[in-house]
Amino acid sequence: MTGMPGAARRRWAAFGAGAALMIAGGARAADPFEFEWTQLDKGVWAGVRPISYNSPPTGNALIVIGKKGVFLFDPAGTPLVGERVAAKVAELTSLPVTHIAISHWHGDHSMGMHKVLEKYPDAEIIAHEFTARAILSPLNAFTPPTDEENRTTRERIETALKTGKRSNGEPVAPQMRPYYENILEHFDLVNAEIRGLKPATPTKTFAEAYTVNLGGRQVELRHMGPGNTNGDIIAYLPKEKILATGDVVVRPTPYGFYSHPRSWASVLGQLRTLPTTAIAPGHGEILRDAAYLDLLIDALTFVADEVDRLAAEGKSLDEVRAGLDWTQIEPRFTGGDPLLALFFDGWFKTPIVEAQYKIAKGGDSEDLDPPPAD
Repeated sequence: MTGMPGAARRRWAAFGAGAALMIAGGARAADPFEFEWTQLDKGVWAGVRPISYNSPPTGNALIVIGKKGVFLFDPAGTPLVGERVAAKVAELTSLPVTHIAISHWHGDHSMGMHKVLEKYPDAEIIAHEFTARAILSPLNAFTPPTDEENRTTRERIETALKTGKRSNGEPVAPQMRPYYENILEHFDLVNAEIRGLKPATPTKTFAEAYTVNLGGRQVELRHMGPGNTNGDIIAYLPKEKILATGDVVVRPTPYGFYSHPRSWASVLGQLRTLPTTAIAPGHGEILRDAAYLDLLIDALTFVADEVDRLAAEGKSLDEVRAGLDWTQIEPRFTGGDPLLALFFDGWFKTPIVEAQYKIAKGGDSEDLDPPPAD
């Protein structure tokens, strides 16, 4: 990923490398951008990828239909996803999309927005003030892999399948083989999608709350404090008791990149007070109760308390990592599954500890103007 700033490179490399190691045999389903649609209420639909951790990552989508227009929440992680969500709207109603909300700045929720806007060009794009700034910041910069890098990746996978050994000499486990085959099957499609990513441009920003009136149906957008990012917003339908969280909630294991653990736990506590019949997370299956939110609160409180304690003792980041005892937390996410354990380590433990360590040392875990990479 030549040319990508260090922060973005680390985040995307973690997703890519983690997926290459971890996705189980069931990952060979359609293409990586297919959604399964679930009707949560009359005129309310959630699009969820059957395998949430498939690569490349792209978030869930929510469609809300009123009497006057349609609201979308996180509708387009890639161009193809945007096209498919727009097609789903047209299948459901002749009403136009009038409002689109972006839950946070991470591109796997919005970088295919231009495809939605091709069909619905008058839609208002809504985001938190911080998200609008972050989208334009170096933290969100991304350079697609070069042709040479793509050739190298393809050859490495082909060699691994042929020899049964990965480039580091470790064997290709049985659960990894279907994933590698799936990468090769959709390699050109995924590469085209990555090359087609474009940052979304919000046309309406807010700081705390904003209500969308669709005619006979309201969607409340709320910012409850820093969480997964400093600009997270959630969408809540009070009459229907439906909540969409963005990456404040991600299953089966959360993402911890550049996050704010202690405040994030507080945000989840606030969400816990909302009456809900369905919770649509940023990634993962629809939830019907708040038990997983409680687990996230426990994990984030553990990270904040323990990292603060060890940092106050003068420990380095590496010493803090070594000093954390995850035995009361990790099994509750992974259930002893070694694949989920690798996800939990690469996508949550490693970045969330670094984020809290920066905060404990008086720094900013989500600096929009980070120093250049070494």
